[in-house]
Amino acid sequence: MTRTTCLILAVAAVCGDLFAQTNERGPNYNASLTDIYGVTDWGRRGAAYPGGEVGVSIANQLCNPGTIPVEWREPGGSIGATIQSDHPKFGFLVCKEVNGRFVQISDASYCKHAFYALASPSTCGGTCQPPAVAGTQLGVSCSDIYSSSNNASRTYLGPPMEINPWLGTWPSTGNYFDIGDPANAGYPLPADGLRSLSTSGWDAVKNRLTMKEADVTNGATMYYQVHVIIEGERLQNRNNNTMSRPFAMTFNPAGGNGTGAYTTTTTGTATLGTILTRWPGATLGEGTNGGTFTHLDADGRFQVAVKVTGPVNGFWHYEYAVLNIDNNRGGASFKLPVCPTGRVQNIGFRDIDQNALNNWSANVAGGFITWSDTNNNPHNWNTVYNFYFDSDVGPTSGTAVIDQSRVGPGALSVSVPTTVPTLQHAVYLGAGCGAPATNLFANGAATAGNGAFALHITSDPNTFMLMVFSTTSGVTPLAPGCDAYVDMLTYSVVDAYLTNGAGLAVVPAPLAPGITPLDLTFQAASFIPAPPVLGLFGLSNGLTVRVAATGCQ
Repeated sequence: MTRTTCLILAVAAVCGDLFAQTNERGPNYNASLTDIYGVTDWGRRGAAYPGGEVGVSIANQLCNPGTIPVEWREPGGSIGATIQSDHPKFGFLVCKEVNGRFVQISDASYCKHAFYALASPSTCGGTCQPPAVAGTQLGVSCSDIYSSSNNASRTYLGPPMEINPWLGTWPSTGNYFDIGDPANAGYPLPADGLRSLSTSGWDAVKNRLTMKEADVTNGATMYYQVHVIIEGERLQNRNNNTMSRPFAMTFNPAGGNGTGAYTTTTTGTATLGTILTRWPGATLGEGTNGGTFTHLDADGRFQVAVKVTGPVNGFWHYEYAVLNIDNNRGGASFKLPVCPTGRVQNIGFRDIDQNALNNWSANVAGGFITWSDTNNNPHNWNTVYNFYFDSDVGPTSGTAVIDQSRVGPGALSVSVPTTVPTLQHAVYLGAGCGAPATNLFANGAATAGNGAFALHITSDPNTFMLMVFSTTSGVTPLAPGCDAYVDMLTYSVVDAYLTNGAGLAVVPAPLAPGITPLDLTFQAASFIPAPPVLGLFGLSNGLTVRVAATGCQ
């Protein structure tokens, strides 16, 4: 063997140690949620209702449908106890739909560290095979229940950022249970792998699943999710790790010793899948930063849900809810392609805190809409961020790109199939002139076979105008600030129109199936008081309709 070959092998071995993820425990190492239920209100804190916060917990049941016992090592339940890391961790979150936007209303919830596995009869088939040492493993075909009371115990609730959700790992030394809260209060060893955390004196909300009362609408449907993280479980076995369910909460001012309390009601059924599956009418896509979805070359998953409505006055409204399922590196940006000649307006962003100073910034340039984390607010696992805007470009299939926030395995970005604004049915050529303004836009998609396609003209009620068109476009100044966008040498008159009492005129333009793609440029000449063009008329904006378009201009 040559020295060069030895060097290559040595480097490969080192790189393998640095970047390979080797904690998979085989294809049959599996844990499955089988039910979630029992939302419990533990109390409220802060200002008078509805200005405070409420703390809740959720019960869950899971089983072992695999052929290998699932490790369930004690994370240290008493002061001075040894902390062990290999056990399931449960993440919790709550979402609801608000005016068409699916938003997370819970905090970055502390996660449950499971401490003892029951060996109950199976809820996923087979005969339970208890482990040799009770509680240390979830036996094959055995089930376990964590009640809402267990999941509310702050003895076993720790920060989500200590957990690597892709690997399922958690440090047994230097963690929240080890250091304490406040850190090291009364304990001389800050990171010795022994429990220091004491929960005495805490209010009823601290570290529990927390929501602001202003977000908890009385009696309205909300959804909660439980996500179980299993160290060493392969991706192919994780489709049964998330489950969601509808519920509602109603405030009783007379409860809670005069400070008020909530009645909680669990409704519907628990279903497998992420909480984004609860957004009616949304389309979901999912991706990770590794091409083969294995532990060896990737980090975890993002899921993108999207709904597109409209168009209204020529603009579609795009709503995206993005869930970081189990990506440890976190998101630093969210990028969508858009036609360069399209218009984008009303761009917005929502995260899960109330701090406007750490909101992501938005930019439209180079054929992309990009939101970027510029204030150390990465999109971490078990959270939903929202991105939204209006565009006069129609929806079609495409790809969202999420850049990674931290170093780690896999590629620098995550690609997720979704719906994007890259089908341009009409191109806005420039503003019109005259007052009142005359606006021209398409009422929908100029696709072949759309018999309802039409152009809309808006102005003051009872405004008379002429619509003209040409097969080519250009810019011809007719008066200061007044440009014609149709070809002045070849234009033709469509017809004369009068706006109705609401200031709208409709120009029907049904499109036959199989119509040949072509571009037609339209503009309206409006007869208004004090017309700027030769004292005769004002002008609408110019609009090129791309009949049977297949992409951007």
